[in-house]
Amino acid sequence: MKYNIIFRALIIVAALAIAGILASREQEYFEPNTTVMPGGGTVTTYKAYSLGTADPDGDDVYGRIVFYRYSSSVTLVQMGLYHTDPETEYVSEIYSGALADGSTTVSRTLDKVNGESGAFVTFKYFTISDAAFFDGLNDYDANVKVMLGTTVVVAGDIGSNAAPVEQQD
Repeated sequence: MKYNIIFRALIIVAALAIAGILASREQEYFEPNTTVMPGGGTVTTYKAYSLGTADPDGDDVYGRIVFYRYSSSVTLVQMGLYHTDPETEYVSEIYSGALADGSTTVSRTLDKVNGESGAFVTFKYFTISDAAFFDGLNDYDANVKVMLGTTVVVAGDIGSNAAPVEQQD
């Protein structure tokens, strides 16, 4: 019993000595790194296209789709629509060809659009991981349609079929 008390006292003394050594050790201070890795940070290169109402008798839904160059291999897509039904989710897709051609060939399915916010449901940006997409956008023969079931609610040409309404290189 006497040895247990001595043993416990030695453990406590050793633990306090180790804690004292660790606490007295000077902490090294690092300056914050405020630079950004290449390809990261603020996204400033973009092309924006108008989306207009597709149903003259329906709601006056309109907006924009913006393609941002995030990096050499990633394009971010952002959708912003106005006058959408708050109770509804819309399907958004990129179709081959000009809007006037009436193409039914989907080349890329985007995220659903939330009717309450007019933006994508899942994230603010939809990611296209195709190194050639943004640089080839001017030559891309396509249009964007946002639909409720099989009814096109809002649509617009992109790429070679329309000049961007705004862009920053």
